[in-house]
Amino acid sequence: MDADFTHEGRFGPMTQMFRAIRAWVRTSDDSPRSALSIDRNPELDAILLEKWPALHITAARYPAVDCQKLPMPDGAFDVVYSNQVLEHVPRPWLAGEQLVRVLRPGGIGIHTSCAFNPRHGPPQFEDYWRFLPPGLAALFEGVEVLQLAEWGNRDAIRHNVTVDDGFGAMGGRRFDEQTGSRSDGLYPWVVWIIFRKKAAPTGRL
Repeated sequence: MDADFTHEGRFGPMTQMFRAIRAWVRTSDDSPRSALSIDRNPELDAILLEKWPALHITAARYPAVDCQKLPMPDGAFDVVYSNQVLEHVPRPWLAGEQLVRVLRPGGIGIHTSCAFNPRHGPPQFEDYWRFLPPGLAALFEGVEVLQLAEWGNRDAIRHNVTVDDGFGAMGGRRFDEQTGSRSDGLYPWVVWIIFRKKAAPTGRL
């Protein structure tokens, strides 16, 4: 993937999503020191390190670490993030609880998933779910949603299911700018959320 999240000038299903996340991170006033990456996330790693080059990233990779029962203590990280992981988790609501639990109050969560994709993952891991934006947001309690968005359109999905441009079973995943930059609100492909963990309520004196 090129520096502008295209493939040799062609848009992919995550181009606009990564651009939106990068734009948010670039304008953030946060100063995180520690982050937890769920699985391998080279694009999100690069986005975060561009803004915060001293950020220490800990990787939690399946199957060594199961995001449904993270071994890390409460509030251990300033940022917790994942990319196209939650659709592969059998009980994503449990993962949502864990991803918030290990985030410190005021910390940032960045998570992406898909509303559409051909089945993918087996035999290395299973493919369980698809999410619309409200469904993705429903996984995370005790947070303030800062950005909840989607990208996708009918033409991109039609291209994916009718064209093989070298991605094999995943279909056609490279689009011209007209198709790749447009989101029609009816046919979402990828979804993402950025949130801030709320502080725990304090008791009355």
